[in-house]
Amino acid sequence: MTGNGDLFNASPNRSAAEIDRINRDFYGRFNYPWLPMMLPMLMDPTFLPRFIAQELGDFSGRRVPPDAQIWVAGCGTNQAVLTALRFPGAQVLGTDVSTRSLQVARDTADQLGLANLTLEEASLNDPLHHERFDHVICTGVIHHNADPERPLDMLARALKPDGVMELMVYNFYHRQHTTAYQKAIRLLSGGQQGLLETELAMTRDLIADGRLPGSMAGFLAAQRDLPEPAVADSLLQPVEYSYTVQSLAAMCQRVGLQLLQPCLNQFDKLSGRFNWDPPLPEGQTREAFDKLDDLARWQVANLLMQEASPMLWFYVQRQGSRPSRAEINAAFMAQCFRHAATPVRSFVLGVDQRYTESGHSGQWPVPALPADPVARAVHAACDGVTPMRVILDRLAMDQPELDRSPAGITRLRQVLTTPAFPYLVAA
Repeated sequence: MTGNGDLFNASPNRSAAEIDRINRDFYGRFNYPWLPMMLPMLMDPTFLPRFIAQELGDFSGRRVPPDAQIWVAGCGTNQAVLTALRFPGAQVLGTDVSTRSLQVARDTADQLGLANLTLEEASLNDPLHHERFDHVICTGVIHHNADPERPLDMLARALKPDGVMELMVYNFYHRQHTTAYQKAIRLLSGGQQGLLETELAMTRDLIADGRLPGSMAGFLAAQRDLPEPAVADSLLQPVEYSYTVQSLAAMCQRVGLQLLQPCLNQFDKLSGRFNWDPPLPEGQTREAFDKLDDLARWQVANLLMQEASPMLWFYVQRQGSRPSRAEINAAFMAQCFRHAATPVRSFVLGVDQRYTESGHSGQWPVPALPADPVARAVHAACDGVTPMRVILDRLAMDQPELDRSPAGITRLRQVLTTPAFPYLVAA
C-alpha cells in the first residue's frame, strides 16, 4: 500500500456508477451520522464567514460573503442542515447519493423551518455545476468514490474563480488498522459486496471477544461502545482511499486546485491534535523546518508524526497566489482585534426524535472564554485599538508561557481567531 490513494475494498475495475450504488446501499442501511442532541442556529450571518476568512489570512473578512452560495457535497444526514444553521444569510445546496440520508436531512430541515436549504439526490461523479459557488464543503466523501480525482474535478469546476473549498480526505497514517480490518472482514465474508449483515455480525463477535494479539485488539476495543452506524462507518465501509499531504496536494494540482491552509476541524479540536508543527530539537533542525515553504512543512509533519499528525482537512482554492504562514502571522500581529459573539437559537432533540426550540437565549462561542490560560490573557487584553504585537509585548513579562516562535504565533492565532475558536474578530 502506498500513500498515493489506495483502493482496498472494491476491485479497481468497478465503475463510478456501481460504487455509487454500493455507497447508496451502505448508507441506506446505516444512518450516519446520527442526529445531534442540540442544533444551534447562529443569528449573525456575518459571523462564521468572517472567521473562515481570518483562518485563510484575510482579516478584512471578505473571502466568503455572508450571502454566499454554498454547496455541501456528500452532505449525509445532517451536514447540510448544520451548514444552513451556521450560515443563515447563505443559500445552501446539499447533495448526496443516499436517498435515506437525504430524507433524514429533509425531516430535520422541516422541523427547524429552514428556508435557506435545498437538498438534491446526485452523484459527485457527474458534471453538476460550473463556477456557481463561493464556498464548497466536501469532507469525508471523495475518498469513497471509484476514482476520487473525478469528483474532485467536478467540485473544482463548481467553484467560482475566487471561491474556497473545505476538503477532507483520510490521512493515510490514520487508517492502518482500519485498512487491515476492512480487508480482513471482506475476506472473511467471501470477498463479496452486499454481505453487510454477515460482516456486522462477525465484527460484533470480534469486538466482544478481544483476544486478537497486538494493537488490533485495542483498536477494536475502542469501537465497543460506539453506536452501530459509527462502527459500520469505521470498520465496514465498502470502498476507501487514503492520502498523504504529498499525494493530496498532487491530486489537487492535477484538477487545478492547491492547498490553501489547514482547516481546524471539530475532531482535531476535540483531540487537541491540530498542530502541523511537530516537536523538534532547537537549533539547525528547527531552523531548517521553519525555513520550508508551507507545503513542505506540512509534508514533514505528516511524515514524522504519522498517525499523530492532524487530519487531512484543508481549505483549497484554484491555482493562484496564496498567503504563506509567515505572511498570515505578520498580518495577525499587526491587526487590532475585538471580542466576538453572536446570539444563537437552540433546537433540542426530544424523546420523539424531533427537534423543538429550547426557548432559552444563548451566545456563541461556547465556552465564552478561551480555555487556554495564555489565550485567555491575550483575549482579555484585546480592546479593538491595540495591535496584537503590542499586546504580546506587554504580556511577555507576566506570561512566561507565551511562545513568540512561528509555531507559537500560529497556535495563538488558531485558538483565538478561527471558526473552531471564534473569540476575536479583526476590528
